[in-house]
Amino acid sequence: MVKLLRGILAATLVLLVVLSACADAAQKPLVEPEIRAAVERLLAEKQAATGWEISIRQLSIPRGVATSVGTREIEIIAPGGWSGWEPVSLALVVRVNGRVEKNLSLRLLVDARADMVVAARQLAAHTVLTADDLQVVKHEVAQAGGQPLARVSEAVGKKLRAAVRSGVPIRAGQLASVPVVVSGQLVTIIAENGGVRITVAGRARSSGGIGDLIRVQNLLSHKEFPARVLDSSTVEVGF
Repeated sequence: MVKLLRGILAATLVLLVVLSACADAAQKPLVEPEIRAAVERLLAEKQAATGWEISIRQLSIPRGVATSVGTREIEIIAPGGWSGWEPVSLALVVRVNGRVEKNLSLRLLVDARADMVVAARQLAAHTVLTADDLQVVKHEVAQAGGQPLARVSEAVGKKLRAAVRSGVPIRAGQLASVPVVVSGQLVTIIAENGGVRITVAGRARSSGGIGDLIRVQNLLSHKEFPARVLDSSTVEVGF
């Protein structure tokens, strides 16, 4: 009887080993290149939307993960508020034959670079910027902070609120408009629409720099309305 029980136990163990081996044979490992390719597709979409150059700096990938054999699809899901440059936890969803088998987490660090306007040299506070003061370079988004400008034209003619070191990005919050139209001065008011252009004499009722909206008064009708400053003597309204 003892020998019989031992024989049954041995046979059972052999069967379990065989079943385990069969189960392992029916599993397909989830390999790093497969996951990395899916993450790179996500970054390509983000790059297309932002115009940045984005690449993987560090990616934590779970080891020893396998799925059943079949048609496998990998989806990488980023949080809705992810801007594309800060460290982030991603969801890794693996489907086999259309059914979700794995829902894992990845940790991603990226290098994101974008065209930014930077100081071409040390610039003092209250400097009224010209094109010669600025240049556009690729810069780390993570190091820029605030709202860095992408075009030189966004800064030219504006005044720095504080000093900026050479090579440092210029942010929108660092700039102040330089009034080119002052309250009380006479201006030409231009209105254009569909090829029709009307000009009338007006008077500024507030001050502003190029691109700013100010209040102006039509000298004929005496009506006041907002207009955008084009230069030191001209403003524009839409109609």
